[in-house]
Amino acid sequence: MKELWCVMDWAVPGLLGSRTHFKKQFSDPVEHGQRHTATKRELATGRKAMRRLAKKMSGWFLRRTKTLIKDQLPKKEDRMVYCSLTDFQKVVYQTVLETEDVTLILQSSERCTCSSGRKRRNCCYKTNSRGETVKTLYLSYLTVLQKVANHVALLQSASTSKQQETLIKRVCDQVFSRFPDFVQKSKDAAFETLSDPKYSGKMKVLQQLLNHCRKNRDKVLLFSFSTKLLDVLQQYCMASGLDYRRLDGSTKSEERIKIVKEFNSTQDVNICLVSTMAGGLGLNFVGANVVILFDPTWNPANDLQAIDSWLLSTSDGRPLHSVPWPNALLMLQVVSDALQPILNSRKSLKFAFCLTSFP
Repeated sequence: MKELWCVMDWAVPGLLGSRTHFKKQFSDPVEHGQRHTATKRELATGRKAMRRLAKKMSGWFLRRTKTLIKDQLPKKEDRMVYCSLTDFQKVVYQTVLETEDVTLILQSSERCTCSSGRKRRNCCYKTNSRGETVKTLYLSYLTVLQKVANHVALLQSASTSKQQETLIKRVCDQVFSRFPDFVQKSKDAAFETLSDPKYSGKMKVLQQLLNHCRKNRDKVLLFSFSTKLLDVLQQYCMASGLDYRRLDGSTKSEERIKIVKEFNSTQDVNICLVSTMAGGLGLNFVGANVVILFDPTWNPANDLQAIDSWLLSTSDGRPLHSVPWPNALLMLQVVSDALQPILNSRKSLKFAFCLTSFP
């Protein structure tokens, strides 16, 4: 709300009054009404303030959405496909669940053993043996489980966060002590070369999807939020002899233009590996007719932005309906079951058929 006031006060000085006035009349009522503990009165006040704010800005604030041109867009088919973990993934997944930290997390809501009547996380079991609180462990281990669900080899990669890297190393020491063959293979070859689908249920399904797309001569955009996972997908494409292009945050601007042009115009290039955050920045992949979200972000808006930047793109400034796309667009989303409930709660689920892993 503060950013909204700043923008509008710069564009139309004085429209929303002073910052103090805006905070009292609009910002505070709206924010209070959006709290999960808001009373009915606060909800009503917040909605009323939102309507007044929308009316006040209506003459100056224009909103244009894709619903205005939905009749010009080609038909889009959304699918959600559930795929199980491989046997190796299941064992690793279960091993992570049996670690001391995860056991502490899973039991944190139970009554404390000291008979105080309080929950364990608020009493005698606030921290683990290393002094880390249960709250700090939640997201860390959820990230670990997400990596296992995506591809076991991701646990062997270096993390950008020192704290996360320490945690991953500790988990690996506990988990992979039971899998010496896997550890040895990791040492003998770089982790990126471990693109064998047996380490990932998603990879098995992806293999079938790409084979199907090759037969139909579809052009595929393969999105992944994790660039480490993008490395694995790249090695898989190389091992399978697929002609592909890759675009992520490290790709230079002039190289991006070249990649997009080659993908759109060259018939032999049927796959483009794209980082989700880099793919949502005005790239016109007008040649694609299949989108696969292999590794979604915690914020589904990032995925939708990447999709929409492709879906709503134009060619040579022409209207969207003149872009030579096939009549049917196939969109496949690959997610893990730990993330799916969060995505569902953050947006109305538009994907009727999506790929997800579950143990």
